[in-house]
Amino acid sequence: MTADPAGLVRPELRRLGAYHLDRTPCRHKLDQNESPFELPRRLKQAAAAGLLAAKWGRYPDFHADDLRRDLGALHGWPWQGVLVGNGANELLDLCLAALGGPGREILGAEPSFGLYRGFVLKSGGMPRFLPPRPDLRLPIAELENAVAENPRRPLLLCSPNNPTGDAMPPERLERLLGMLAGPLLLDNAYGEFCRHDYRPLLDRHPHLVLLRTFSKAWSLAGIRLGYLLADPRLVAELLKVKLPYNLGHATALAGRAALGAAAAARRRIAVIVARRPQWAEMLASHGLEVFPSEANFLLVRCPSPAAAQALNSGLAEHGIRVRDVGSYPGLAGCLRVSVGNGAALRATRQALSELLRQAGQEGQAEPGAAARPGGIAAQPAWTAEATRVDSAALQPVPDAGQEAPSALSPPPAPSETDAGGGASRTASGQTLPESAAAGLAARAGSIARSTAETRVRLDLSLGAGRHRIDVPDGFFAHMLEALAVHGGFGLEITASGDTHVDLHHTVEDVGIAFGEALAAALGERRGIVRFGTAYAPLDEALARAVVDLSGRGFFAYAAPPAVAAGWVTVDFPLSLVADFFQAVADRGRLTLHLEVLAARNGHHAAEAAFKAVALALRQAVALRAGAAEVPSTKGTLSA
Repeated sequence: MTADPAGLVRPELRRLGAYHLDRTPCRHKLDQNESPFELPRRLKQAAAAGLLAAKWGRYPDFHADDLRRDLGALHGWPWQGVLVGNGANELLDLCLAALGGPGREILGAEPSFGLYRGFVLKSGGMPRFLPPRPDLRLPIAELENAVAENPRRPLLLCSPNNPTGDAMPPERLERLLGMLAGPLLLDNAYGEFCRHDYRPLLDRHPHLVLLRTFSKAWSLAGIRLGYLLADPRLVAELLKVKLPYNLGHATALAGRAALGAAAAARRRIAVIVARRPQWAEMLASHGLEVFPSEANFLLVRCPSPAAAQALNSGLAEHGIRVRDVGSYPGLAGCLRVSVGNGAALRATRQALSELLRQAGQEGQAEPGAAARPGGIAAQPAWTAEATRVDSAALQPVPDAGQEAPSALSPPPAPSETDAGGGASRTASGQTLPESAAAGLAARAGSIARSTAETRVRLDLSLGAGRHRIDVPDGFFAHMLEALAVHGGFGLEITASGDTHVDLHHTVEDVGIAFGEALAAALGERRGIVRFGTAYAPLDEALARAVVDLSGRGFFAYAAPPAVAAGWVTVDFPLSLVADFFQAVADRGRLTLHLEVLAARNGHHAAEAAFKAVALALRQAVALRAGAAEVPSTKGTLSA
């Protein structure tokens, strides 16, 4: 009798570590390289309608052939050479079982995706993964030497590589293919974010298997859908060993719905690629060593594992979750950070600045000490001796066949008056702190803001005034008009931006300008009521806003899941409402809690939210009769 049933498992599999996923709640989830965008609600509804019409009591299509045809059309490849599965991992597992097998060496390189070794061992194969290079680039020359020694071994590669972000040039990959007699399994999960297109290599190399996923660029990580492209003759053999009915109705329908809006997906991808250099510059400006990336994430390195753990914990305390990859070969002291949305970028910048400030204060309290034991170094925080940012490698690149818009170029370096990437000044050219004194008397603020993506001119008066709003989206203009009318503000805005990409930069930068103008108009905040609370209904929708002109920027937001990830219009996701008010709270130095308590559609949810904030601000900025002091026990509402 077996005392421990775990002993029944093969020894090489028992030695593997379990794959870990942190599910604790957080504000910004940047640890799994997911898309910061949800699939548009209309596409979810289309898939849901198809699922309702499907016969649940019947098995689905054996191989999901309709989806295979759609993917073949997308890539210009025979649909018989497409295979779909429950995530790309299932298909990689299948390929290793069919093309590797017991006792066969599988060539690869480290560091790379942590499950590869387990997949190889599960198939009965023996992983021969080359050790990391000091610069963490893919070891191309070393792989060529290893292939030359034994061309028949299957080769498993990830490009762009997870977790380093490095990608192999197609000409070097083709050289490897020319040397190789065995199959090359190329995990191209992040291919949509990369300047290199490996698809043409399939035309010339029938032993190439290209694996892709819907989890990253297509915003379907929760659906679990992957696919591979290979020679139809090879796919015909793989079909023999694929699990039957491996895709249910829901997965196939969701994939087809997403593919039906490929143009919108390309726009979302372009936004992420454009944000990648912004994230890299922000992380580097806070002393982290940043590695070039062709994916939707960045690898950063701290000077020690202890510093990385302390930074990881510090970010978690601010509600920001990143991935500690220090246990990977060659990655001691490294963290992986997904490229998130604008709100995540601002929150991460703010958290890093606060952690740096705290570390500096600790260092001053203990002269001569570079760091607290086991904590983030205080002098100079978590910085390495040199910060590496390869700006050329971080430039956004167009999708194949697409012209790269000039507006996707990286923003200028942050100035003292604008940590967000553009300088904000008053209409007279003075910086914001100097204009604040004038704002105290006039209860008005004027901001001119220019970045690589947007140009905004905003004039705000906390008393009556005219409304003139010129922004490149009708719904956004309607919301700004509601903010002004119900807030009792005079508001004039002229804004333009890279709306050919999406509305995010324009909405965010108008929010930044509004917040800065509000801060200028409030000045030292003497005599104000300070607090405001308001409910605003719109038919079935109800929103609540609570405002404290606290001098500290903090924003909390909640909305029903059914509408939170949806779209107000075809171009305006409801998430932009949160991005706008996050910017207002940050730059206006106010605490804002905003909740959409009920709603059936995004339009009503957004309009109720703007009206609730307007009404709460109207209360908070009002002057108390005869009062001239700052409404604070500390005597100040400064940041």
